[in-house]
Amino acid sequence: MREAESLREDKPTRYRSTFSRRSLLFRLYRVVQEIQKDTYPGVSQLAEILEVSKRTVNRYIEMLRDDFDAPIVYDRGRGGYYFEESWSMPFPNLTEGETLALLIFLDVIEQFKGTPLEEAFNRLGEKLKLALPDSLKISYEDFEMLLSPFLVPLTMRVDVSKVFGELFRAITDRKRALISYYSFSSRQVTERKVDPYHIYNFEGVWYFCGFCHLREEIRDFALDRVQEVKVLEESFARPPDFSPQEYLNRAFRMYRGEATQIRIRFDSYQSAWIKERIWHPAQEIEELPDGGIIFTIYGHPEEIKRWVIGYGAHAEILEPQYLRKEIAEEIEKLQRIYHNDRK
Repeated sequence: MREAESLREDKPTRYRSTFSRRSLLFRLYRVVQEIQKDTYPGVSQLAEILEVSKRTVNRYIEMLRDDFDAPIVYDRGRGGYYFEESWSMPFPNLTEGETLALLIFLDVIEQFKGTPLEEAFNRLGEKLKLALPDSLKISYEDFEMLLSPFLVPLTMRVDVSKVFGELFRAITDRKRALISYYSFSSRQVTERKVDPYHIYNFEGVWYFCGFCHLREEIRDFALDRVQEVKVLEESFARPPDFSPQEYLNRAFRMYRGEATQIRIRFDSYQSAWIKERIWHPAQEIEELPDGGIIFTIYGHPEEIKRWVIGYGAHAEILEPQYLRKEIAEEIEKLQRIYHNDRK
């Protein structure tokens, strides 16, 4: 009698398992992988590898035989299982949306080039590609013809892999870090002790946010401007109310800190483009009789100023007055540049 048959009477009705479907499929794949090694693993060995009970392993064997038609045979002499013929576990049926999501994930891996996670993501990507059934396999060239899921990330001139790795370790171990950081605003390199909280990517550039002991507030730091980093033995406690997503959502795009209510009038030509997107969760839009809108946002004045200037004559700052004046001065400078006859 096969080893698994002794527990057939305990088989639950269509798998009332405590595992989620995703976790169950993963464990079934692990069983298949171990048997494919031709080492004849037994129930005890599989239970130890998967960290489950022997009863659960027997249930997995039954599922593979009954629901996936796996040709699993128990060899009494060797005390373990093997496949009596070549067999691989079929990939679960995917919807078009799920297939697209998987292909996009494989494309996202490109954003981790130059970080310590690059190798791990590449290995995961290769495994996923191998797991795809032939009907879903697609070349990179074909995928490019099908879809461009993201803007092409900026290519950094500085290798941030070492800095990324050190900060990743500091965040994981809750250790303070001493960094030498070049600031664009001051054009100087300063040494700062920081409590690193979170690493994130914005438009292809890697940043980390954390408590800066020099400025005594949470600041953002670009990894490519961190010239040196040293993980200290000092531990820190991250504030219990700190949420990375809430923190990142405070900014209109990237700038955080100083936030001001800013009102912008967009004409009827540009308003259609502005209205069809959610630029920030806290934005407000007021419709005007002429088809234009008044767009209200809380944001960093410098960042909003750059954004508004990009729309040229189609956008006008209404408030605050000081920001309106700054844009007027910027326009005067542009007029002097472009009206200056250079011969």
